[in-house]
Amino acid sequence: MGVHPPDRKIFHITHIRNLPGIFAAQRLVCDTEAAMRDLIDTDIGMPSIKARRRTTLVGCGAGGTPADYVPFYFGPRSPMLYSISRGNVPTYAEGQDPVIHLITTVATIRGAGLPAVFTEGNAGANFVRFHDDDEGLLEQSIDWPLMEERYWNDTAHDPGRANRRQAEYLVHGSVPTRLLHMLAARTERRAAEVRAVLAPTGLVMPVSVRPEWYY
Repeated sequence: MGVHPPDRKIFHITHIRNLPGIFAAQRLVCDTEAAMRDLIDTDIGMPSIKARRRTTLVGCGAGGTPADYVPFYFGPRSPMLYSISRGNVPTYAEGQDPVIHLITTVATIRGAGLPAVFTEGNAGANFVRFHDDDEGLLEQSIDWPLMEERYWNDTAHDPGRANRRQAEYLVHGSVPTRLLHMLAARTERRAAEVRAVLAPTGLVMPVSVRPEWYY
Protein backbone atom coordinates (compact mmCIF):
# COMPACT_ATOMS: atom_id res chain seq x y z
CA MET A 1 0.00 0.00 0.00
CA GLY A 2 1.40 3.40 -0.99
CA VAL A 3 2.05 6.11 1.56
CA HIS A 4 0.10 9.31 0.96
CA PRO A 5 2.01 12.59 1.41
CA PRO A 6 0.96 14.92 4.22
CA ASP A 7 -1.91 17.31 3.63
CA ARG A 8 -0.20 20.59 2.85
CA LYS A 9 -1.45 23.90 4.23
CA ILE A 10 -1.70 26.76 1.73
CA PHE A 11 -1.87 30.48 2.54
CA HIS A 12 -3.56 33.43 0.83
CA ILE A 13 -3.00 37.00 2.02
CA THR A 14 -5.35 39.96 1.72
CA HIS A 15 -6.06 43.30 3.39
CA ILE A 16 -8.54 43.19 6.24
CA ARG A 17 -10.84 45.65 4.43
CA ASN A 18 -11.31 43.08 1.66
CA LEU A 19 -12.81 40.52 4.03
CA PRO A 20 -16.41 41.87 4.12
CA GLY A 21 -16.63 41.60 0.33
CA ILE A 22 -15.05 38.14 0.30
CA PHE A 23 -17.48 36.76 2.87
CA ALA A 24 -20.48 38.54 1.35
CA ALA A 25 -19.68 36.82 -1.96
CA GLN A 26 -18.92 33.58 -0.05
CA ARG A 27 -15.81 33.05 -2.15
CA LEU A 28 -12.31 34.23 -2.89
CA VAL A 29 -12.17 35.26 -6.54
CA CYS A 30 -9.28 35.52 -8.98
CA ASP A 31 -7.78 38.89 -9.90
CA THR A 32 -9.47 38.91 -13.32
CA GLU A 33 -12.96 38.70 -11.82
CA ALA A 34 -12.14 41.00 -8.93
CA ALA A 35 -10.96 43.70 -11.34
CA MET A 36 -13.89 43.21 -13.71
CA ARG A 37 -16.45 43.51 -10.89
CA ASP A 38 -14.50 46.11 -8.88
CA LEU A 39 -14.45 43.86 -5.81
CA ILE A 40 -11.12 44.90 -4.27
CA ASP A 41 -11.29 47.53 -1.56
CA THR A 42 -7.55 47.66 -0.84
CA ASP A 43 -4.99 46.17 -3.23
CA ILE A 44 -1.73 45.06 -1.57
CA GLY A 45 -0.20 43.61 -4.76
CA MET A 46 2.83 44.88 -6.65
CA PRO A 47 1.45 46.61 -9.79
CA SER A 48 4.29 45.51 -12.10
CA ILE A 49 3.97 41.87 -11.03
CA LYS A 50 0.18 41.91 -11.31
CA ALA A 51 0.47 43.31 -14.83
CA ARG A 52 2.75 40.40 -15.84
CA ARG A 53 0.36 37.93 -14.26
CA ARG A 54 -2.38 39.19 -16.58
CA THR A 55 -0.37 38.37 -19.71
CA THR A 56 1.71 35.29 -18.79
CA LEU A 57 0.20 32.13 -20.27
CA VAL A 58 -0.50 29.07 -18.13
CA GLY A 59 0.23 26.18 -20.47
CA CYS A 60 -1.49 23.44 -18.45
CA GLY A 61 -4.55 22.86 -16.30
CA ALA A 62 -7.40 25.22 -17.17
CA GLY A 63 -5.04 27.51 -19.10
CA GLY A 64 -5.53 31.26 -19.11
CA THR A 65 -3.16 33.49 -17.13
CA PRO A 66 -2.14 33.55 -13.44
CA ALA A 67 -4.66 36.38 -12.97
CA ASP A 68 -7.42 33.83 -13.66
CA TYR A 69 -6.43 31.89 -10.53
CA VAL A 70 -6.66 32.47 -6.77
CA PRO A 71 -3.03 32.35 -5.54
CA PHE A 72 -1.85 30.56 -2.43
CA TYR A 73 1.65 30.22 -0.96
CA PHE A 74 2.91 27.02 0.66
CA GLY A 75 4.00 28.86 3.80
CA PRO A 76 3.35 32.05 5.77
CA ARG A 77 5.78 34.98 6.08
CA SER A 78 6.14 35.17 2.31
CA PRO A 79 8.59 37.35 0.37
CA MET A 80 5.57 39.37 -0.83
CA LEU A 81 4.61 40.11 2.76
CA TYR A 82 8.20 41.21 3.39
CA SER A 83 7.93 43.70 0.50
CA ILE A 84 4.70 45.00 2.03
CA SER A 85 6.31 45.30 5.47
CA ARG A 86 9.23 47.29 4.01
CA GLY A 87 6.98 49.72 2.14
CA ASN A 88 8.17 48.50 -1.25
CA VAL A 89 4.71 48.38 -2.88
CA PRO A 90 4.35 51.82 -4.51
CA THR A 91 0.53 51.82 -4.44
CA TYR A 92 0.14 50.66 -0.83
CA ALA A 93 1.43 52.32 2.35
CA GLU A 94 -0.33 50.76 5.36
CA GLY A 95 2.26 48.11 6.15
CA GLN A 96 1.77 44.49 7.15
CA ASP A 97 -0.43 44.91 10.22
CA PRO A 98 -3.78 44.94 8.33
CA VAL A 99 -2.80 41.92 6.19
CA ILE A 100 -4.65 38.71 7.04
CA HIS A 101 -3.70 35.11 6.21
CA LEU A 102 -6.50 32.86 4.89
CA ILE A 103 -5.58 29.18 5.22
CA THR A 104 -6.86 25.97 3.66
CA THR A 105 -5.17 22.76 2.49
CA VAL A 106 -4.31 21.17 -0.83
CA ALA A 107 -6.44 18.13 0.02
CA THR A 108 -9.45 20.37 0.71
CA ILE A 109 -9.14 22.01 -2.71
CA ARG A 110 -8.71 18.65 -4.43
CA GLY A 111 -11.61 17.16 -2.47
CA ALA A 112 -13.87 19.95 -3.74
CA GLY A 113 -12.87 19.14 -7.32
CA LEU A 114 -11.46 22.60 -8.01
CA PRO A 115 -8.97 22.79 -10.91
CA ALA A 116 -5.50 23.93 -9.87
CA VAL A 117 -1.92 24.20 -11.07
CA PHE A 118 1.29 24.97 -9.21
CA THR A 119 4.64 26.66 -9.73
CA GLU A 120 8.05 26.21 -8.17
CA GLY A 121 8.55 29.98 -7.90
CA ASN A 122 6.82 33.33 -8.41
CA ALA A 123 3.98 32.96 -10.94
CA GLY A 124 4.68 36.53 -12.07
CA ALA A 125 8.32 35.87 -12.99
CA ASN A 126 9.41 35.74 -16.64
CA PHE A 127 10.96 32.29 -16.25
CA VAL A 128 8.10 30.60 -14.36
CA ARG A 129 6.98 27.07 -15.21
CA PHE A 130 3.47 25.82 -14.49
CA HIS A 131 2.58 22.24 -13.63
CA ASP A 132 -0.65 20.27 -13.45
CA ASP A 133 -1.75 19.55 -9.90
CA ASP A 134 -0.31 16.07 -9.57
CA GLU A 135 0.15 14.78 -6.01
CA GLY A 136 3.50 13.07 -6.62
CA LEU A 137 4.93 15.88 -8.73
CA LEU A 138 3.91 18.51 -6.19
CA GLU A 139 5.64 16.62 -3.39
CA GLN A 140 8.83 16.26 -5.43
CA SER A 141 8.91 19.82 -6.78
CA ILE A 142 8.33 22.07 -3.77
CA ASP A 143 11.12 22.81 -1.28
CA TRP A 144 9.04 21.85 1.76
CA PRO A 145 11.75 22.37 4.42
CA LEU A 146 12.26 25.93 3.14
CA MET A 147 8.54 26.64 3.59
CA GLU A 148 8.98 25.98 7.33
CA GLU A 149 12.02 28.21 7.78
CA ARG A 150 11.79 31.71 9.24
CA TYR A 151 14.46 33.12 6.92
CA TRP A 152 14.37 32.43 3.18
CA ASN A 153 16.93 34.90 1.80
CA ASP A 154 19.33 33.92 -0.99
CA THR A 155 22.84 32.90 -0.01
CA ALA A 156 26.10 32.54 -1.92
CA HIS A 157 25.68 28.77 -1.80
CA ASP A 158 21.97 28.85 -2.69
CA PRO A 159 20.94 31.89 -4.77
CA GLY A 160 17.45 30.49 -5.53
CA ARG A 161 15.98 30.37 -2.03
CA ALA A 162 13.79 33.48 -2.28
CA ASN A 163 12.26 32.39 -5.56
CA ARG A 164 11.55 28.86 -4.29
CA ARG A 165 9.82 30.33 -1.22
CA GLN A 166 7.46 32.12 -3.66
CA ALA A 167 6.15 28.84 -5.12
CA GLU A 168 2.39 29.02 -5.61
CA TYR A 169 -0.65 26.80 -5.65
CA LEU A 170 -3.12 28.41 -8.06
CA VAL A 171 -6.83 27.57 -7.97
CA HIS A 172 -8.76 28.44 -11.12
CA GLY A 173 -11.60 30.96 -10.85
CA SER A 174 -12.61 31.08 -7.21
CA VAL A 175 -12.48 29.31 -3.85
CA PRO A 176 -15.63 29.09 -1.69
CA THR A 177 -15.06 30.54 1.77
CA ARG A 178 -16.54 27.36 3.31
CA LEU A 179 -13.31 25.63 2.23
CA LEU A 180 -11.16 27.89 4.41
CA HIS A 181 -9.91 26.29 7.63
CA MET A 182 -8.58 29.30 9.53
CA LEU A 183 -7.74 32.98 9.39
CA ALA A 184 -4.71 34.50 11.08
CA ALA A 185 -3.81 38.04 12.09
CA ARG A 186 -0.70 39.71 13.47
CA THR A 187 -2.30 41.09 16.64
CA GLU A 188 -5.26 40.37 18.88
CA ARG A 189 -6.78 43.72 17.90
CA ARG A 190 -6.77 42.72 14.23
CA ALA A 191 -8.07 39.24 15.10
CA ALA A 192 -11.00 40.84 16.94
CA GLU A 193 -11.78 42.91 13.84
CA VAL A 194 -11.74 39.74 11.72
CA ARG A 195 -14.10 38.00 14.16
CA ALA A 196 -16.45 40.99 13.91
CA VAL A 197 -16.51 40.58 10.12
CA LEU A 198 -17.23 36.85 10.45
CA ALA A 199 -19.95 37.15 13.09
CA PRO A 200 -22.89 38.16 10.84
CA THR A 201 -21.97 35.59 8.18
CA GLY A 202 -22.76 32.58 10.35
CA LEU A 203 -19.51 30.98 9.21
CA VAL A 204 -17.75 29.31 12.13
CA MET A 205 -14.00 29.56 11.62
CA PRO A 206 -11.07 29.94 14.01
CA VAL A 207 -9.21 33.26 13.93
CA SER A 208 -5.68 32.89 15.27
CA VAL A 209 -3.09 35.45 16.36
CA ARG A 210 0.20 34.53 14.70
CA PRO A 211 2.83 37.29 15.06
CA GLU A 212 5.51 34.79 13.98
CA TRP A 213 3.93 34.76 10.51
CA TYR A 214 4.83 38.45 10.11
CA TYR A 215 7.98 40.58 10.03
